[in-house]
Amino acid sequence: MKKSKIEELKKILLKEKNEILNSLNNINSEFNTNLKNEIEELSVYDNHPGDIATETYQMEMNYALDSHKKEQLKNVEEALIKIDENKYGICEICGINITEERLEFLPSTKLCSKCADKRIASNVINKDRPIEEEVLLNSYRLDNHTTSYSWEDTWQDIQQHSTSGEIDDLVEPKGVVEKIEEISNKEYKNQLSD
Repeated sequence: MKKSKIEELKKILLKEKNEILNSLNNINSEFNTNLKNEIEELSVYDNHPGDIATETYQMEMNYALDSHKKEQLKNVEEALIKIDENKYGICEICGINITEERLEFLPSTKLCSKCADKRIASNVINKDRPIEEEVLLNSYRLDNHTTSYSWEDTWQDIQQHSTSGEIDDLVEPKGVVEKIEEISNKEYKNQLSD
């Protein structure tokens, strides 16, 4: 890649770095980490979660934005270091040169388009995803067919230790709620005097 092109990309990266730093400053200046101060009440313990849902959502969104911007800043700074070390524009996985078009579009990219496509297509869990997804989506991400403890296994374990008898003992006759309802209309008429 030409030296002039690298300098142009470096200017873009520096501009992006300044924009990210400004965004982080704005987020941090407007971001209140104390929910009590956010809603201006003495205590949040006596409030129903629905009463403070908007404030909680806003705080979580600010945390996510802050985390995302810090990750972007890290990527931009790593790209600037690579420019200084003359290692910029080389794919971290396969080692081939990243195309100029890709670098113009994503100056802080670390991967060529082929390796990026492979990473997206694979079931590798990304480091920048929420931690909950490691637990919630494991069954969808893993290719190995591990056996898990299901509701059926739980029911079988409960049945082994059950002391209440069989479930069939609890079944009532169909159409009958109380004992008196078992008396048929014919039996009733037989009891009446003519």
